[in-house]
Amino acid sequence: MNSDDKKRYLILKDSNIYKGLIILALPLMFNNLIRTFHDLIDMFFVSKIDGYASEAISSIGITFPVTFTYISLGMGLSVAGTALISQLYGSGQNEKASEYATHLMVISLIIGFAANILGFFLAGPIMRAMGAEGFTLTNSIAYLRIRSFELPFLFLFYAFTAIRQSSGDTITPVILGVIAMVVNSILSPIFISVFGFGVAGAAYATVIANIVIMPYGLVLMFKSKTGIKVRLKYTKLKKKISSEIIKTAIPASLGQAITAIGFAVLTTFILSYGENTTAAFNIGNRISSIFLHPVMAIGGVLSAYIGQNIGNLNPERAKEAFKKGMILSLILMTIMSVIGFFARRPLAAIFLEDNAFALDLAVTYMFFLFLGLPLMAIYQAFIGVYNGNGKTNLTFWLGTTRLWFIRIPLIIYFKNQTDFGSSGIWYAMLLSNILIAILGTVLYKRYIKFEPKINLEPSLND
Repeated sequence: MNSDDKKRYLILKDSNIYKGLIILALPLMFNNLIRTFHDLIDMFFVSKIDGYASEAISSIGITFPVTFTYISLGMGLSVAGTALISQLYGSGQNEKASEYATHLMVISLIIGFAANILGFFLAGPIMRAMGAEGFTLTNSIAYLRIRSFELPFLFLFYAFTAIRQSSGDTITPVILGVIAMVVNSILSPIFISVFGFGVAGAAYATVIANIVIMPYGLVLMFKSKTGIKVRLKYTKLKKKISSEIIKTAIPASLGQAITAIGFAVLTTFILSYGENTTAAFNIGNRISSIFLHPVMAIGGVLSAYIGQNIGNLNPERAKEAFKKGMILSLILMTIMSVIGFFARRPLAAIFLEDNAFALDLAVTYMFFLFLGLPLMAIYQAFIGVYNGNGKTNLTFWLGTTRLWFIRIPLIIYFKNQTDFGSSGIWYAMLLSNILIAILGTVLYKRYIKFEPKINLEPSLND
């Protein structure tokens, strides 16, 4: 039994679903962890810029909603690719899966170049509209413009990850991620401190790190002996396949983009409380994201796990995978929540040891973040089951409602009608996660049927 057969058996046949979820999720979790370390490495070294620690952290932190808006397009395509390709692969239509994979790669590259152009020229107007000033404005613009050049390569990497993950390969993307992290770790201190590029140096290091891994990724997509391969004969886009990928990607991309824009609006409120609150918010988010990686990985694996079983006409196993994925996520996040409560001050002090006020704010913020970790387990499990069913429109509504219809209105209310101060932001975030868990349950019960989204070969329907 080769590696492909083992992964297929693990997803479609193995009686121990918990084992399958853990085996496939561990590499994905490690990959997500590595990508977070990219950001933490940048944050750490820019926090050592003399006299501008909080401002430098804010310069990178406030760009996150903007970069995420662009990246959401690539992530949406990745979600669509995983949903469609995993169902084709699960149904045994390997050649058709290769055709879809090739279309996904080409479309991702085209949109990546378009995002590169937009990201470069809109950096200034967007940062000014968000309220950045002085040191933060100048450096955030430079950071965004430099990072825009990684977008075509990053979009390719998302396509590569979706293609490999659809066939159960969650290890290869980790290898590339490790290489990128090592390169970034070496280059960041050199560009930031030795060459004196400051905040811009962090951007240069990240861009180079993400570019150097892609030649090997391309070789694997075309030449891999296992899994789904990209083929040159399918690079001429067909309207039907392109339309299906884009239609599936639009809700996921739009949901991510609207969420990112919402975080940009949220950031303007946070900036109004000053640089210390902004720094505390950014550090708290980066640290808490490390604790979130297990459930994000399980959610990602659930998408391919459920997609393959739906394609294999095994809805009961898909349902069971979702239930066990939810249980596993809740257990892990409860454990992580307890660990986070005790570790939050020493972790935040790594970045804010010279700013006692900002450090206290970050510790308070992380109290609410860790309190809500089990709720994020529920949220990520619903995202996984929606995407695995190809119901990316539900992903869109869940993310949009959480931010735009619950969290931001609550923040505005707490800011104008209470004396909570910056704590109103933390309260609003926790409440929004509670309410969205309820909505996620309602959407699941009403709309998820575990039915194929792709057309199965006639023989599979006999």
